[in-house]
Amino acid sequence: MKTDLRYQNGFLYEHHGAWYVRYRQRISKEDGSCNLNHLSKHLGRSKDFRDISDVELRRASFMQTVNRDRLSANSRITLTAFVEGAYLPWTKEERRASTSKGHHEIWINHIRDHVGELHLREFRTVDASRMLRTIAKENDLTKTTLQHIKSVLSTIFTYAKNEGAFDGANPVDGVLIPRHAKEPGETHAYDLGQVLQILDRLPLLEKSLVATAALAGLRQGELGGLEWTDYTGTELVIKRSIWMSVVNLPKTRASRDSVPVIPALAEILDEYRSSSMDSPKAGVVFHFGDGLPICVDRVGRRVIRRALQAIRLPWYGWHAFRRGLASNLYEIGAQDKVVQRILRHSKPHVTRERYIKVFDRTVLEAVEKVQARIEELRQAKENRQQLELKFDDVKLPRAPSGGSPHLSPVRPPLGHQRIAGSVVSC
Repeated sequence: MKTDLRYQNGFLYEHHGAWYVRYRQRISKEDGSCNLNHLSKHLGRSKDFRDISDVELRRASFMQTVNRDRLSANSRITLTAFVEGAYLPWTKEERRASTSKGHHEIWINHIRDHVGELHLREFRTVDASRMLRTIAKENDLTKTTLQHIKSVLSTIFTYAKNEGAFDGANPVDGVLIPRHAKEPGETHAYDLGQVLQILDRLPLLEKSLVATAALAGLRQGELGGLEWTDYTGTELVIKRSIWMSVVNLPKTRASRDSVPVIPALAEILDEYRSSSMDSPKAGVVFHFGDGLPICVDRVGRRVIRRALQAIRLPWYGWHAFRRGLASNLYEIGAQDKVVQRILRHSKPHVTRERYIKVFDRTVLEAVEKVQARIEELRQAKENRQQLELKFDDVKLPRAPSGGSPHLSPVRPPLGHQRIAGSVVSC
């Protein structure tokens, strides 16, 4: 008999002033057969919950434990059953909403159809390697996307090891990305001149959004989560991020920090604040008058993209402003560590490798400086050669016949000194 390993949500019901959840549990018997029992778990008294959403949270937490224990106890569980029965529900509970959604999409779109009936405990490095090669060939994916797929698969086995469903080394760690996979596309950054052009074309709300992204380096979700209490006039304190109406803490511990506000940005934010009738001291900064956080992505697609078309600039997305700030800071001589701090990255190599872009004009100026230096060295060499020729042309005068000998310009030996045309010992 095939064991049913589907994820259980449980049936929620209220009875005699208390909430319960009913679920199934398979009980093994001594003869090797199994019985499917229906059990109920008391979640709490009805008056202890504010509303049904609190009850749902309690139910989800309990059923996650039931499913995890049921799945990890089965040594013959397939990879598919473990991911859909334990791993993906865990990401919804324990990871950021954007991370959970990304892992779910990668599993559905790229991994699930390639694992078949492979059992979790029998999965090897060669299986993951073949899988990545097949995925790369079928979909013409970039190396970056393949790296993301590998990362999700690796995290699945890390979680399985933590839950006791898998033992041994993580089989994904040694997997190589196919060498012939497509290179990722180039990322872009707006330079300071382009930022000023864009700001001149935008209404005040959109102008304030772009200025905060380009001059303070806030991420898209951080722009939506910004509140007036986070703004002091000289700095912005980043406390929250909003993704698809879900409020989270900022991306990393390093992200939960403050960033300086230069006078040019403060002037725009202060003008935007004073444009409101009550000059708000609290509430979200960017909204359409209803006090609800603005959909930053929609503003970018519907308003800012059109403004850029008018000045013949492509729309590279909100992150191009953040990369632009890193690149502009680097161009004026800011050290990597300073740029890292302003962008609030956890690791400096992320700033160097993914955010700092060298603008074309900077490259041109650099090679022009090399050419100027070459000309300087050539001129110095010519001046030296001319000076040597002049010395070669100088002839020393001969002493007159019968007169005193011509004095040699050579310095006397150490310990002697020249007195009135003769050398005496000291």
